[in-house]
Amino acid sequence: AALPGDRFTSKPGHTRAVLIHASPDQIWPWILQLGQDRGGMYSYSWLENLVKADIHNVYKLKDEFQKPRLAGDTIWLANPERYNGKGFQIVALVIPARALVMVGGDDYRRIASGGKARGTWSFYLYPESENATWLIARSAGDTVAGDRILRYMAYEVPHFIMEKRTLVTIKRLVEEPRQHKGV
Repeated sequence: AALPGDRFTSKPGHTRAVLIHASPDQIWPWILQLGQDRGGMYSYSWLENLVKADIHNVYKLKDEFQKPRLAGDTIWLANPERYNGKGFQIVALVIPARALVMVGGDDYRRIASGGKARGTWSFYLYPESENATWLIARSAGDTVAGDRILRYMAYEVPHFIMEKRTLVTIKRLVEEPRQHKGV
């Protein structure tokens, strides 16, 4: 299916989804909290921290993390002091309670100049019914030159494992909120 962030790149990618028994308005606050400097990535923090991302997941909604995201905002994927300050994505598009599309810093400049991004990472909310919504994650982009098997094992497999955990954790947090108060 075509999604709003697809316009930023013409490259193929991966789409993953989970059905959450909640409305988009109940899920969106968790999407707003994504980021190393907010609520974490809701993935395997031990795996994220193995690569020195310095992620600390917060399993409750916090007012200070509910500031709206705007195009041009930085979402940190790692501590800003790591990776020469390049462990981030820039918000390319926000449709509240519907879409959050992120790109790299160079890609954000390409888009601003009328070009295409080399890659995107997006989260979408699509209602299935009154009380069920698909949380969709889509990543699209260039393949890195070099050994395809090495890239697959070093990037694609860990990304799949971590992104799947993010989707499943958000589902759990939304569907079972009583279990996460005060955590």
